[in-house]
Amino acid sequence: MKEPLVLLTALFIASGHQTLLGDTDGDWTYGVFNNQAYIGGYSGVDTEVVIPAVVNEISVVQVGIKVGNGFPIFGLGGVTSVIIPDSVTSIGVYAFRFSTNLTSVTIGNSVTSIGEEAFYGCSSLTSVTIGNSVTSIGGHAFFG
Repeated sequence: MKEPLVLLTALFIASGHQTLLGDTDGDWTYGVFNNQAYIGGYSGVDTEVVIPAVVNEISVVQVGIKVGNGFPIFGLGGVTSVIIPDSVTSIGVYAFRFSTNLTSVTIGNSVTSIGEEAFYGCSSLTSVTIGNSVTSIGGHAFFG
C-alpha cells in the first residue's frame, strides 16, 4: 500500500517544481507556473531596464514573486528605470520594495493589479506612469 502513495507523492513534488524560481534567460531569473513566467530577479548592470515580455518562449505575466519574506527583485542593484511590458498582468507583493535607486517606472496597459508594498520605500521614485487597466492597488504600494 505504501508504494502507490510514495509514487503519488513523488509525482506531486515533481509537478510542484515548475513554480520555483531559478531558471534564467540572459540577466533575468524567473519561475514558471501553468506555462506562464514570473520574473523574480535581474542580475545585469544596466540602470535602465525593460522587463522581457517572453523568457525562453514563455510569456511573462507577473513581475516579482513573494518568496519567503518577499525579497525585492531590484533592491540590490543600481536600476533607476523600469518599463513593464503589456504582457504583464500583475506586479507582485514587495516586487520593488526598497529599490532606493529607482526613479522611474512605466507600467504597461495590461497590468490590472499592483501588489501590496510593491514600491514601498522607493524613496527616489519621482515618475510613475500607470497603464489604463489597473483596477487594484495594494496597501502601501507607493509608501515612502
